[in-house]
Amino acid sequence: MSGPHSDRAAAEAFLAELRSVSRAVISQYFRQSFAIDNKADDSPVTIADRAAEAALRQSISAAFPGHAIMGEEQGGHVDEGLSWIIDPIDGTRSFITGRPLFGTLIGIVDGGIPVSGLIDMPAINETYRTEDGRSLFESAAGTVAIRSRSCDRLEDAHIATTSPDAFTAEGWQAFTSVKDKCASSVYGGDCYNYALLAAGHLDIVIEHQLGAYDMMALVPILQNAGACVTDWQGAPITINSDGSLLACATRALHQDALKCLHSSQAQH
Repeated sequence: MSGPHSDRAAAEAFLAELRSVSRAVISQYFRQSFAIDNKADDSPVTIADRAAEAALRQSISAAFPGHAIMGEEQGGHVDEGLSWIIDPIDGTRSFITGRPLFGTLIGIVDGGIPVSGLIDMPAINETYRTEDGRSLFESAAGTVAIRSRSCDRLEDAHIATTSPDAFTAEGWQAFTSVKDKCASSVYGGDCYNYALLAAGHLDIVIEHQLGAYDMMALVPILQNAGACVTDWQGAPITINSDGSLLACATRALHQDALKCLHSSQAQH
């Protein structure tokens, strides 16, 4: 993993190599004893979060010395060219309680637009990533291309979100307006929900109050798999988005879910 690279294809190919970097760090701490700190927003952070991001930054900078990097733990910036967005452990609450459904998110943006992404689930040995306009799922069984489910109706849809605690009161009411029309709902999962949507198992994921590091890796994986993803106003997700996210398996399903969100928001 050495030598300078400059184009988007080389950067995307490098994504697959980075999981070995983050996994080597995270495996040292998962289900072990470590200190837990609270950040300014009262969210937890551990030595594993900080060490994994530091290792990823070092690897990216060595291979792409001209690229900007922004991460959840160390901050940073995005420039007009290719930039890297890191969430070393998405689902830190799951990580610190021994639950295996946490992931490492690494996104590549070009001019602030998400173009490539990786969701790595180290504790269950699953990886979801983009490659040459496709979305791939890698596990011990091999590598396969994935597609979102062809679900067009809310009443047939399986919907997910991480936690009611992640919503404002108005946001939760908006989510509920969609959920109540769906076939089933599940909670928990963090970034894994988006991977499952891209792979054709879930149909809708709705969240808000997200950071850019929560979203940039997800968007290309979802889009390459055929899913439709926007903010709650129906606008494309960029580095400057408002933190709301609506991901649906099909465009028709997305239109119906968006109508519900707008109807709920109009009432408050």
